[in-house]
Amino acid sequence: MSLMLRLWLVLLLAAPASLSQAQEAWLITYGPGSDVWERFGHNALWLRDEATGLDHSFSFGYFELDRPGFHTDFARGIMLYYGAVATPEREFAFYRGRDRSITLQRLNLDSTQISELYGLLDAAIFPQPQYYQYHYYLANCSTWLRDLLDQVLGGQIAEQLKAEPARLNFRDHTRRLTAERFWLHTGMMLLLGPRIDDPRTAWEEAFLPEALADWLDRVELDQGPLVLEREQIFASETHHPPEHATGPWLLSLFFGLLFAALILAGLRWQGIWTGLLRVLGILVAGLAGTAVFVMWFGSGHEFTWRNAMALLLHPFWLSLLLPLPAGPKRKILVALAIGVLVGTIWLAIPLGQWRPDQLLLVAPVLVALLLVSWRKLPSAR
Repeated sequence: MSLMLRLWLVLLLAAPASLSQAQEAWLITYGPGSDVWERFGHNALWLRDEATGLDHSFSFGYFELDRPGFHTDFARGIMLYYGAVATPEREFAFYRGRDRSITLQRLNLDSTQISELYGLLDAAIFPQPQYYQYHYYLANCSTWLRDLLDQVLGGQIAEQLKAEPARLNFRDHTRRLTAERFWLHTGMMLLLGPRIDDPRTAWEEAFLPEALADWLDRVELDQGPLVLEREQIFASETHHPPEHATGPWLLSLFFGLLFAALILAGLRWQGIWTGLLRVLGILVAGLAGTAVFVMWFGSGHEFTWRNAMALLLHPFWLSLLLPLPAGPKRKILVALAIGVLVGTIWLAIPLGQWRPDQLLLVAPVLVALLLVSWRKLPSAR
């Protein structure tokens, strides 16, 4: 956005006369895209008033990848995001270029409510960037709009949506929206803990832009339905996530058996490459486990805490690379095997932290590492 446009927009937002004359409010919902941060979609509020020239969209969830310390802060759970303003023409062109669907819903708000909404958006976005603590499920682009709309409607949205059960919980939505990107899906599922398995209300499910749009279609206000009309102005040709939770089970099983077979080849054929595969497998298990532990015990990402995957993946796998005598190493292998057994049972049953798709990848590899490491002990030859 040019400097002149930003200055003009600040003056426009600050003008009380403009606030009182705004006449239309639309919810814009953008579908998923290819990049990691696009998988869950995006949304914005579009306010229009031909009399004053107001014609801008307001949204949240923007971040600065090049900000010094961004990645370190993100890993620690410190996620500083901000809101922004754009012209719809440029924004629609951008999302069309990314092949992301665009859906519009005209909201049943009177001029007073739109004026209040305008003021709240102004206060939340300017001066820009005005940072806030982001959370991928609890404080993202969609929850901002949900909360602002609920505020100007006197709590009518919360009253209705908090009484309705969600269609899917957080894990189900995460699973279905990332299943097409296998390694992204696997990494997220391995790191996220049991809190995303909890049942949710429609209010909480509205963290997802498409869910917010669908639930607002059902909201009834004192003056009638909240959504007066709905129109999709652009349909994506490539991004069509499934409606229900799915996991790449067959692909997980394929890679799990493939990696396990390569490691087990060390029992039949001796060579540098078979030894390197075993060492590489131990390193991956240990480093992945370190990430699980750090996210649980060393970060503010509370949705990664109490992760039962820590029974299978943990830093103690790295102890197999230490030059220890056979006796201590045998005890380590027994402890590792108990962890794999207990973790597999707990993650394989619906009463636990049910994650069979990750088990199909991880369990065969870990069992292969245990077998090969046991056979390499001097007394087990």
